[in-house]
Amino acid sequence: MKIKIIVNWGKLVGILLAILFIYFSFHTLQTDYYLAIQQIRDLTSAQNNLVISTVSSNKTNIVLNVKNPLNISVIIYNITGDYVYLQKPYIIPPHSSKNVVLIVTNYLGLANNIKNNSESLTISLRILNTTISEVETL
Repeated sequence: MKIKIIVNWGKLVGILLAILFIYFSFHTLQTDYYLAIQQIRDLTSAQNNLVISTVSSNKTNIVLNVKNPLNISVIIYNITGDYVYLQKPYIIPPHSSKNVVLIVTNYLGLANNIKNNSESLTISLRILNTTISEVETL
């Protein structure tokens, strides 16, 4: 007795294509996940790569030089403290530096807070499409 196997090639090809589609979709999601993790690592190290130094200061303002060694632009949106603030955002292009001016609202209060290590600055940066805020104590 012979058993005849009827193969429906259309269904077989459809099942194989569905399996390949699921495999490649999963592989793409896994790759995107690893790229996202790498981007987060790069962003967290990016703020450590910025070099900020004081250029000058007086009773009305403080001039900081911000050096950006990254391959992407960094936007400094805001720097605020008890007695200082950033008047406007600054864009620091890749591999360049720019002077950033902080306005001093109360010089004696600022000097007293710095002396007591109690002046906290909140710094808001934008790198790619991610905003990073950090608080630093002077």
